[in-house]
Amino acid sequence: MSSVIRYADQNLTEIDLKEIPREVPVIPLRNAVVLPGVLLPIFVGRTESVNLVEAVAKPGALVALFTQKSPSDETVTQKDLYTSGTLAEIHRIIPMGEGGYQVLMQGVQKIELLKLLQTEPYLRAQITPLGEIQDIDDNDFREFQEHVVRFVTTHPGIPDEITGFVKRLKNPSALANQIVFFSQREIAEKVSFLRVSSVAEKIRLLKDQLIEDTNQMKMEKEVREKVEEDANKMQRDFYLRKQMETIRKELGEGDDDDTDELESQLAEKFLPDHIRKAVDKELKRLRRVQEGPHGGGMEAGQIRNWLELIVELPWENPAKRDISLSRAEQVLNEDHEGLEEVKKRIIEYLAVEKQTGGGKAPILCLVGPPGVGKTSLASSIARAVGRPLVRSALGGVRDEAEIRGHRRTYVGALPGKVLSAMKKAETRDPVFLLDEIDKTGSSYHGDPSAALLEVLDPEQNHSFEDHYLAHPYDLSRVMFICTANNLDSIPLPLLDRMEVVQLSGYTLAEKQAIARNHLIPRILEDLKMKSDQISLTEGALAKVITAHTREAGVRSLKRKLEALARKAVRNIMEDLERQVTGSGEIDGDDPADANAKARDSVDSDAATDQQATPEGVVSVSTQVVSDLAPQETPAAASLQPSEVPDGATPAAEMKNVVFDVEDVRKHLGRDRFHRDLRENTGIPGVATGLAWTPVGGDILFIEAMAYPGKGELKLSGQLGDVMKESALAALSFLRSHSATLNIDPEKVGKQDVHIHVPSGAIPKDGPSAGVTMLSALASLFTAAPIQDNLAMTGEISLRGRVLPVGGIKEKILAAKAAGIDTVLLPEKNRAEYEEIPEHVREGLAVEYYSDMMELLRRTVPGAFRTEPATDDGSARAGDGDPRREGW
Repeated sequence: MSSVIRYADQNLTEIDLKEIPREVPVIPLRNAVVLPGVLLPIFVGRTESVNLVEAVAKPGALVALFTQKSPSDETVTQKDLYTSGTLAEIHRIIPMGEGGYQVLMQGVQKIELLKLLQTEPYLRAQITPLGEIQDIDDNDFREFQEHVVRFVTTHPGIPDEITGFVKRLKNPSALANQIVFFSQREIAEKVSFLRVSSVAEKIRLLKDQLIEDTNQMKMEKEVREKVEEDANKMQRDFYLRKQMETIRKELGEGDDDDTDELESQLAEKFLPDHIRKAVDKELKRLRRVQEGPHGGGMEAGQIRNWLELIVELPWENPAKRDISLSRAEQVLNEDHEGLEEVKKRIIEYLAVEKQTGGGKAPILCLVGPPGVGKTSLASSIARAVGRPLVRSALGGVRDEAEIRGHRRTYVGALPGKVLSAMKKAETRDPVFLLDEIDKTGSSYHGDPSAALLEVLDPEQNHSFEDHYLAHPYDLSRVMFICTANNLDSIPLPLLDRMEVVQLSGYTLAEKQAIARNHLIPRILEDLKMKSDQISLTEGALAKVITAHTREAGVRSLKRKLEALARKAVRNIMEDLERQVTGSGEIDGDDPADANAKARDSVDSDAATDQQATPEGVVSVSTQVVSDLAPQETPAAASLQPSEVPDGATPAAEMKNVVFDVEDVRKHLGRDRFHRDLRENTGIPGVATGLAWTPVGGDILFIEAMAYPGKGELKLSGQLGDVMKESALAALSFLRSHSATLNIDPEKVGKQDVHIHVPSGAIPKDGPSAGVTMLSALASLFTAAPIQDNLAMTGEISLRGRVLPVGGIKEKILAAKAAGIDTVLLPEKNRAEYEEIPEHVREGLAVEYYSDMMELLRRTVPGAFRTEPATDDGSARAGDGDPRREGW
């Protein structure tokens, strides 16, 4: 019997309703959903389906295709099938060797399963057709078709021939069915799509998904092409690199030469076991990354930098040094005067190291004002102990990584200041100067002072770990010396790890010695001058120090001496030029005339040399800051040029220029600083106190005045809180002891008291003015003036005790400079006064007090009742008379 295939057009999605049978055989599908217009082969192997093919199937026959809900079911009932399916026409039947059939069929109409009529010998069901609503116009269809073509073109798994097939489909529903059938949607989704009757709804559901899938595939395609391009380039580079490597090896210029050299250096260098293991691991890693297609790139550079740090760092235990205690002491004494405590500590350390062969190095902190020689002292210590000196400036450091380094994972990572300095030292026991340790500050990057806790802790620095090195490094043999201007800004935990040594400012005599023996010889050397052409008298040098500088150190003094030297050099050079050009007669000049010429030559920029020195910090020791040997200058300090222009006569070369006090005034201008001197006012209520300032000591006049009022206390002179409290304590003490001091309580209670401290533009604070305020008030209330040659310092308490204060040496120097004969000090400051050099104490009487009433008996003796006069007219000393022994 011949069969006719009636529906071979894949544009077809609906057929004439008269041609749709109401009862048709059914083939259940396990894993597929056939849609109208789709042509596909189906393998038939189930018994019922084989019976169906053998009984009724032939080309042109119509069968119903319904999808099973569960693919694993062998026996199918109506409830096991989706009710929406497709009526398909059989095109070809091909018997299979294993007993089944391959049936090529095409969907032609959506249908609905009404009732399953039979299951034996094959399935047969009652169906009804489902129609579609053609609600899409041509423009929407063309737009949809363009999206489909773009998707098919972009999809790497769809052949190019499909594009032509898509363009031939003119039925929007058929095109949508083809897309859904070949998509990766789930069975349930495809069945739901089959039930949609609106063609416009089908297009809308597919269009957004097509656009998203197309964009994703475009991106994947670009990435895939980029990867392929990079892979091809990597293969090409690898091939070329191997060629270059082979050529260089033939020429003896292999890329591995540097690596081999680094590896040989590491093999020869002594390294601790844990570092050796880490180095071997990094070397293997370096070789591995260098063999890659990029030759290692940035990673290889990071590994190499780390290995180079290992090579440059000193790892070996330092050799035992030949230590000479006498030589070390000689060096320290040559470079610095005084500083007995520092010298003693260094000599003790060297003695211990000489005995033990090496131990934990001390950590010293030199605290003092600028210019007193803290840094130069570190240089002298390094020379004394025979070790290299390395320096790290900490001023302004606000990042913890500056101390500990950066982790190697960061781009541009570097080791910290500590390991960088150890590379320069090339030994594990250098003298390490941490300059300006009080100038560090914290920020969001961390606190550098916290990182220094481990560096400066003798119990921890044997295993200091830098973030860049990432392994412990032994700093226990390093001799750390820190410098600071004051202790207030150093955190207490960090300060606790150091031995603090206070350095003070210089006396006038010390500055003169430093200028003669060290500063002027250095100026001579810098200016290429001889020692007998320019000189300063002792008075001129003292004038420069006292009237043109106010500092604890000698930096400003050096600048002033350089200014005088420049003016002398100018005068000498001008004279020599006049001789060469014949504009002046020099050969017959008298040295005195040369001095007159030098005095008359005032530099036009003298005003620029008149600079006030900023205030610094003063403490307790003296030193000289130069490595130059002292010069023999019994009466004056000298400077001179070493070369004379051609044509100059020996007479001109031998001229001397001597600066005296008048020359200093002429060349450096008016006096820049004035020191207060003792004053004989004879006015009750005025007392002379001693004050500490950052640039040395000074005397302080405290003035008290009373007038009718309500008993209030007024203070002026920019006094700090501590000084204000001292004034209140003094007034309260006098009011409570008014009977003992012969003070009328009624008078004190009805008078306002005003205390003023001159130099009101300068802020003042501190407890040491307590006894001065007490004496000034006692003098005011008893109308008894205080001796003008008497100065005092000390803190007071309401219990009547005189408490110790600081800055004793500076205050003693200020008293001597002001012409004071007697100084009153707290009893507990006796030891500090006795540590002051004898030449400073000479000519000064010092009395000690621990009781405020005893001190008042000395300062205002008229406030106390005394015995009547004796027959010879002299007063008999009572219990409170100050004329007893030691006063």
